[in-house]
Order: sequence, then C-alpha cells, then structure tokens
Amino acid sequence: MFHVIYRSYGGENRKDRPAYYSKLLCLMSFIRSFRQLKMGAAETIFLNDGPIPEDRLRIMEKSGEVVTLPHAGMQASMLSALAIPSERAWPNDDLVWFAEDDYLYLPHALNDLVAAAETYPDASYFGLYATIGCRQPNGLPCEDRVPRGYAEDPETTLVNGHPWRPALSTTSTFGARVKSVVEDRSMMKFAIYSSGGWDQTTCLMYQGFMPYPISFLMNYLLTPNSKNGWLQRVGIFGVRIGLDLYHAVRASQRSKRRNLVASDPALITHLEPPYLALGTDWQSVAASTQQWTNAECV
Repeated sequence: MFHVIYRSYGGENRKDRPAYYSKLLCLMSFIRSFRQLKMGAAETIFLNDGPIPEDRLRIMEKSGEVVTLPHAGMQASMLSALAIPSERAWPNDDLVWFAEDDYLYLPHALNDLVAAAETYPDASYFGLYATIGCRQPNGLPCEDRVPRGYAEDPETTLVNGHPWRPALSTTSTFGARVKSVVEDRSMMKFAIYSSGGWDQTTCLMYQGFMPYPISFLMNYLLTPNSKNGWLQRVGIFGVRIGLDLYHAVRASQRSKRRNLVASDPALITHLEPPYLALGTDWQSVAASTQQWTNAECV
C-alpha cells in the first residue's frame, strides 16, 4: 500500500516565491498527481499544524484524512509525521511519502515514485527533488559535506522512461519504505535538533557517511553567526558531535546502511526561485494545474 503524510501549515514564511505560488496551487498539484496513481491501495493523511484556511481544508477533507496538531511547530510536526507509520502498524513493505506544502508536482510524479520503488527493490529511500552526484536540483554544485568516495556520476536507470539515479541527499519531502522509517526514526529525531540542513544530515547518516567532518564542525563553532549566539552554537556543536558518534556505531552495522535513489531531473520542485529544479517549465506546470483545478471544480 502507498501512504502519503502531507504536512501543512496555515501561515506563510518570508521566503521569496514565484509570482504563481500559493499553497492551494501546491495542494492541487499534489492531488492531481495522487489521482493519477495506477495502484488502487493508497491513502493520504493531511497533518495540519494548527488551523488551515477554509478553502484548503475543504479540499483536504474531500481527499483524505485530516489530523490537526495544536500549533506544534516545524520540528514537532515532523516528529509527529515520522511516528505515524509505527503508531498505525503499517506493514514493513509499504511505501510512505512525506510531503511538505510548498512543492509543485508534475502529474506523473507520484506514479513514477511507486514505479521506482518496484524498479529498485533494494532501495530504502526515494527522492523526487534531490542532490545527485555533486549537483543540486537547481543545477548548482554542492558547496559542502560531499563525503569522500561518493560517486559523482551515478548509474542511470529508466523508470517509466524517466532517468533515476542514486542520490546524495533529498529534503524533508521524501519517500521511504515503512521498515526503514520505523528503524531510523530515533536517528531522525536526533538529527532534527542539529539545526540547519538536518534532512541532508539524515541522508548522509543512513547511507553510512559521517554527517559532520571535523573541519566543518570547527568552522561552525569558531565562525561568528548572526543567527545563533555563542551558547546556541556550542549546543548545536554538541548535538553534531553526538551525531558523528552515533554514525560511528551505526556504520559498523552494515545491515542498517540504506540506499537513496531519485528522479533526475526532478519531478517536483520546491517553490523558491533560487531553488527551482532544472529541466521543467514550472510556470507552465502551475498554469496547467490551475486549469485542471478549474475543470475539476474542486
């Protein structure tokens, strides 16, 4: 069975957005993609952090189960999502997609995700928007934390005619087999408190790479940072040291090393102009999503 946990928040942040952006548009692009699934056994849980505007809430109620959290915040919302597969005792072989509410989907994105899970039976995690080789989804090179020995030109496999490749990392919008999420949940909980880029940290760790090289740690600790004061940097430094130690123990357990594969180019995109995925005219996708929405009268 295929499960989706779609995390949403009623408000907005201060990120730069394309002119066509709205959370309603993102939601409708997801629903359009979900409705094109060729498998019958699928469900969506909308995990809402606090109240959601009525227009979006009405659509969610028609499209799946709605669970409302009491203004939990980003970290608590993610932790609640990660707990659901275990709490509901989903079978180990089921596939789950964790979704954020500011991504735009191509219509065939979720169907290709399910097909990729069948094509890659040994893969544990899946991305539709990912860093592959040393290249981010927007085409820019990775700036840090590319581990030694990582293949810069991973082998390509076609899934429904679209290239998929082993990936270095993805975001908090990702797919996984339930067994991996249940077993890796404690690691993810720990990583969430490592501050920025915790999703990349998680991806590195489950693939067997050290998340924080010593040079990276020392540079963070000693470089003044306007976002974090000295005491906060020391605390984050401690968490990151702990994650490196956690990695050292986990790395000795080869059975816990996971594989991450992703579409290349991306089949979804985070809607921030600097981070739009290459290979697709996303403005046209937004327009076609709006046309579909109007035709469906949702």
